[in-house]
Amino acid sequence: MRILFCNIAYMKYYKGIIKNVDEPRYGGEYVLRTGDAHEKYNFMPYDTQEGKLCLGFFETKSTNGEFSNQLHIERIEGVSRRDEFAENVLVVWCAKYHDNRTVIVGWYRNATVYRYYESVDVNLEDGSLYTQNFNIEAAADDCVLLTEGQRNVHSWQAPRKNKTRSYGYGQANVWFASEESAAGYAQELIIDELNNDHQLIQEKG
Repeated sequence: MRILFCNIAYMKYYKGIIKNVDEPRYGGEYVLRTGDAHEKYNFMPYDTQEGKLCLGFFETKSTNGEFSNQLHIERIEGVSRRDEFAENVLVVWCAKYHDNRTVIVGWYRNATVYRYYESVDVNLEDGSLYTQNFNIEAAADDCVLLTEGQRNVHSWQAPRKNKTRSYGYGQANVWFASEESAAGYAQELIIDELNNDHQLIQEKG
């Protein structure tokens, strides 16, 4: 089962920062210090030669404060240490909510996950040029963003490892759901999302 959980800052739409409407929250020191988040465009469909794509970012953290760590994609089923990317991965995007829960905000089906960050210059709606760093990409049609109301449903709460649960997020921003005890949860989640007709949210509010 190729599945990857990624923790990011909380936003409503992930289509850019809209002051007093959609600003990143609960995203760690960088978000607190700058009011910005590299994942702010995670659900913005970009026109490319391959069609409309969503380019997703999550922070792999760094050990020296300068360079981000590689994403150890060899922990994904069927991927080796020599591979630079993994294909056909279900990527589940999660974020901390105001009540300290971690909730699922959306997902990419059939995603390509990169070991190291990629970057591309994109033209935004206001005509400006923006360099989008990303480590995950997927066709826009395969990208689903839950509404805030949907995120409140208990079934979309992401697990965190604790004294009574042997699987879930730890200290890292990524969880590979590779624990044997996580198999049932991951399988239920996949069945849940594949059997529901969710669609990518296009509007900003």
